[in-house]
Amino acid sequence: MMAEDQTAADAPRQTTAYLKRLFAQVGFTIDARRGQNFLVDLNLIDLLVRTAEIGPRDVVLEVGSGTGALTERLAAAAARVVSAEIDPRLAQLARDRLVDRDNVVLVEGDALAAKHRFAPALLEAVAAATAACGEGRLLLAANLPYCVATPVISNLLALPRPFDAAVVTVQREMAERMTAAAGTRAYNALSVWIGAQCRGEIVRVLPPSVFWPRPKVESAIVRLDLDPERRAAIGDLARFHDFVRDVFCHRRKLLRGVLLRMAGGKREETARRTVEAAFAALGLGAEARAEEIPPADFVRLAQAFEEAGKTV
Repeated sequence: MMAEDQTAADAPRQTTAYLKRLFAQVGFTIDARRGQNFLVDLNLIDLLVRTAEIGPRDVVLEVGSGTGALTERLAAAAARVVSAEIDPRLAQLARDRLVDRDNVVLVEGDALAAKHRFAPALLEAVAAATAACGEGRLLLAANLPYCVATPVISNLLALPRPFDAAVVTVQREMAERMTAAAGTRAYNALSVWIGAQCRGEIVRVLPPSVFWPRPKVESAIVRLDLDPERRAAIGDLARFHDFVRDVFCHRRKLLRGVLLRMAGGKREETARRTVEAAFAALGLGAEARAEEIPPADFVRLAQAFEEAGKTV
């Protein structure tokens, strides 16, 4: 690995000046619609890689190859890297930079086939890489474009084989939602979905100046570690995801009323008994609201609501 690490260290530094020269040479113009903000602080790129704690048997998924600067460093540490890039112009620049990296598979195209579904080609590439690497972990490590950060994280956690850990740069507001505790301002459906499966922390808040072009908001590096016991407690992931999303459509309303509407397909008295049974199972008070309930209790609430509906 020493020779590979040295190759990465000797590669061109992704600075603002370097990107401007490179893009001028190839006639590349920034496409703001695709969230093209390049991390130009090498120390932070290295921090992201170190935080991921990549082992020699691990497979890394990267969404947003860019010019391949981060991909190159991931490839120096991992067994294999699967990297997705939607912009064909950037994909070619990344291929040029990674020409000697035989452990990188670059998938050109959108990582998402739809809002709630990954592109089959990307999933196939990840499956092939994990199968080839045996017992290694699957990691997500990426400077995620703001516009796809939420569906990328959410959809990966919905898969039968999710990531074991994720280290990503995202908008600071999203980072706060991803790691928020119940009862805080940032707590929402995403907080519950992630918190019910992972332990999370904000590693570093990033100012706009470490990106080019500069975004208008702060960003953050976030680390998520999958907790198998938390995930196993959920049972039906798809049903739980729908339940959380439906409840948080009315997050500040009294939870009892929200659940009554969700049970609206039943007769009024049956719906009322369903909700009362679910509340009793968790010991919730009449004034409870969704934004006050921790992820683990949300898992119990979803199960109690479903079981109560079967028995009343």
